Amino acid sequence: MSTSLTRRNALRILSMPAIGGMTLTSWAQGNAYPSRPIKIIVPWAAGGGGDALVRAMGPVLSQRLGQPVIIDNRPGAIGTIGSLVGARSPADGYTLIYGAADSHSIAPHILKPAPYDAKKDFMAVAPLGFTPLTVMVHASHPAQTLTEFLQMARQAKEPLTYGSWGQGSSGQIIMEVLKQTKSAALLHVPYNGTAPLIQAQISKQVDCAIIPTLVAEPHVAAGTIRMLAITAPQRMAAHPNVPTLKEFGVDIDIGPWLGFVAPAKTPADIVARLHDAIEASLADAKVAETMRKMSMVMTPMTATAYQQFYTREYDRWGSYIRSANITLN
Repeated sequence: MSTSLTRRNALRILSMPAIGGMTLTSWAQGNAYPSRPIKIIVPWAAGGGGDALVRAMGPVLSQRLGQPVIIDNRPGAIGTIGSLVGARSPADGYTLIYGAADSHSIAPHILKPAPYDAKKDFMAVAPLGFTPLTVMVHASHPAQTLTEFLQMARQAKEPLTYGSWGQGSSGQIIMEVLKQTKSAALLHVPYNGTAPLIQAQISKQVDCAIIPTLVAEPHVAAGTIRMLAITAPQRMAAHPNVPTLKEFGVDIDIGPWLGFVAPAKTPADIVARLHDAIEASLADAKVAETMRKMSMVMTPMTATAYQQFYTREYDRWGSYIRSANITLN
């Protein structure tokens, strides 16, 4: 009997149904994967916190996968420009997207028309963690606590102001939830990034602000601003006297998430390979130190658990946005 593989037999084999959820095509890709450089699209400007973390991970991830890792910054439009490039890339495991709550849980709800369907156009690969946010005031502000500040807001003849790092940012969404939950009148003042926002707070251009804790900490240490609350499951060891928003009855116990996603329909075995390599990279001393400096809360999850989390976060932020009636054109 001849054992040669004729063209007809090859086509018959390739047309066979998937076995155990894996087609022969994905089997072949998975066994050869990776065979060339992997690109990570960072939909934010170079030099920012997320960019720094991905660049710290790059060499470690490259070593784990045995191929170069290329960082491609594509900033703009709340992270949707780069994310859309990623969504349109081949689903072969050679393109990853650095995802965040702002770009994947918030922007699709508030941008009209939505640039993509975050549930259908991406699949979750591996989590990085959460970025705790800080509600803060200038150190000279008379309010010593969030309760006192909100009371002042209710009694003010004109709305007090709060600053965020941009229209449609996770900071704005959280503050709008705080406003509604505590029945306080606050006027949003958006800034183009965290650098001008922190300067606005230091110069008292706004009454309060919400900002990543990482950005706030040097100014807390310098005595120029005061932290009133944080978005975290529990109080942070570095700031044990700062209560969480949950302690004030606001149903937010985590800040915006960060993690990696891939184009939809990336083969499951390749996603599993990437997930394991990313999880292992997070244990690297240099990467862990970068995350510590960013005040990030790490949240290891299986690939399946992360996909479920990704879907829940999309729905959670969507409910906040609908409640606050926030849209951008």
